[in-house]
Amino acid sequence: MPRTLSQEDISEFRDQACAAASRLFAQRGTDGVTMRALAEVMGISPMKPYHYFRDKEEILAAVVTRAFSRFVAAVEEADQHVGSARERALAKRHAYVRFALAEPDCYRIMFELPHPDPAAYPEMQAAMDRARAIMRCSLNALVAEGVVQGEPDMLGNVFWCSMHGPVSLYLAGKLDNEEQLQAILDVAMRGLMLGLRPSET
Repeated sequence: MPRTLSQEDISEFRDQACAAASRLFAQRGTDGVTMRALAEVMGISPMKPYHYFRDKEEILAAVVTRAFSRFVAAVEEADQHVGSARERALAKRHAYVRFALAEPDCYRIMFELPHPDPAAYPEMQAAMDRARAIMRCSLNALVAEGVVQGEPDMLGNVFWCSMHGPVSLYLAGKLDNEEQLQAILDVAMRGLMLGLRPSET
């Protein structure tokens, strides 16, 4: 007689499945992953994943949620940095890069793959909203302290694009080394800070 699974058993399997699916989605893209492929890499029967997830989309939503939650935890820790808005923003920039380099599968899933409809997965939407909020608050602080001027949401997208490009190139093996990545980011961020300074009246 099969044993009754506890909530802990279910959570443990879902975590293992999400870790395995993260690698698959990052390597193969969403179209290249099937429930059968996930079962194969986990060494389980093809039907077992269906006991825990409705379909591939639900697994993808769980994987996206997991990735954004891990990202938020990493950046929130840096946000506890005591100092000026500029110092806190720098600490979060370093946390962003450390996360991307330490967890490239999560990074690709967050920013390079199509996601399920957030309206169908409230937990995924909440994790994505927390990520946007933790990054946006840096721009709110920089604007409030007069370091830069502009609409914070737009500025947040500008700064993010300026970081995402070099980080993605590094993860794709298109930059020579991490030192080159950091040097590019230093120049990009310094240029943005200078260019967005409030105009003197």
